Amino acid sequence: MAHTEPKAIDSTPSGPPEWLAPALDVAAMDVRGFLAEGVDPFAAIMEAAAGIEFGGFLVIDAPFNPSPLRRVLAGRGFSSYGRKLSEGHWRVFFHLDGGADWESGADVKVSPEGAMTWREDDGIHIDVRKLAPPNPMLAIIRLIETLTGNETVVVHHEREPHFLAPELAERGWRIARIANEVVNVRLWLERDA
Repeated sequence: MAHTEPKAIDSTPSGPPEWLAPALDVAAMDVRGFLAEGVDPFAAIMEAAAGIEFGGFLVIDAPFNPSPLRRVLAGRGFSSYGRKLSEGHWRVFFHLDGGADWESGADVKVSPEGAMTWREDDGIHIDVRKLAPPNPMLAIIRLIETLTGNETVVVHHEREPHFLAPELAERGWRIARIANEVVNVRLWLERDA
C-alpha cells in the first residue's frame, strides 16, 4: 500500500497566497521539540526572523497554529499562511513583504475586553493572554453566551483559570480538555451533553 502524505488543511478561507510556492522549498524550523521540553522558542524564532532579508521566508513547524507569533511577526512586516499537516503539527510560512495581516483572509474579531477571536477547524479560538483579570473570564463568558450551537471554544490562556469552571457550569458549559504548554495553556470548552 502506497504511503500518502496527510492532506493539509488551510487555516484561511481564501486559500494559499501567491508567494507560497517559493516558500515551500525553505527548510522549516521545528519548535515542537522545544515546547515538548518546556523551552520557550520565542527568542530563537525572533533571532531567525531578524536574519530574513526583505522578500525572504521563514518556515515554522509547531504543535498548534501559533496565532500570537503570527501577530508579532506581522508587526515586523511578515505575511503568514498556515497549514495543519496532521494532529499536533502545523506548518506556518512567513514572508517578509511588508505585510500587516497576521493571517491573510482571517476573520479576527476583538472583544471589548481586548481578547482576539477567530475560527479554525477545531472550533472558535479566543486568546485572552496578556489581559488583566477579570478580563479573561469576562471575554470567555461573553463569547460562550453568544453561541447557540454545540461549537467547541478553544481558549488560549497564560495559566489554568481556576475560577472559570464554576462560571462555565452555571451556563451549561465545561472544560473538556486542557493542554498546558510553556507559553500557552489551551482549554477546550464544550456544552454539557
